[in-house]
Amino acid sequence: MTAQWFRDGKSVLINGNEPGKSTRFYVQEVGGAAARPVTPEGTRDGWLSADGKLVLARGPDGKYSVYPISGGEPRPVPGLTEADVLAQWSADGRAVLVYRRAEIPCRLERVDLASGHRTLFKEFAPADRTGLLSMREIFVTDDLRSYAYTAYYQVSSLFVSEGRQ
Repeated sequence: MTAQWFRDGKSVLINGNEPGKSTRFYVQEVGGAAARPVTPEGTRDGWLSADGKLVLARGPDGKYSVYPISGGEPRPVPGLTEADVLAQWSADGRAVLVYRRAEIPCRLERVDLASGHRTLFKEFAPADRTGLLSMREIFVTDDLRSYAYTAYYQVSSLFVSEGRQ
């Protein structure tokens, strides 16, 4: 289960499931009203837009769509693939920043939600790449000036022993 606060602090977008059902996104008001589903069953990996009106999520088919929080038909997003991981919405809601976990250095790309056009936003990697397996959980501030990420490493040591039988 994941949760994201709406900026007004009055509601939370929750990804969870009811017993016996697939995951989906719900809006839960802090006041205690019942959670309201806003996406169909099988949706996951979602991110709330800055204005709180949309959630971009993977549908049951693994493809990304934009779902209106207030209800209505989802809109497929061209240009996003199953390998893309969402890092941030643009402030104007017209684009998202995405990356792929397996790419090193990591390419953070801006994807226009209407056209699917991709442009490089930033490319980065740790200075020491020895044993670097992947880069995940990339977070970008709303003003797009700062970022943080988790780097996963695997290192080992080899010891040679001579003269032993």
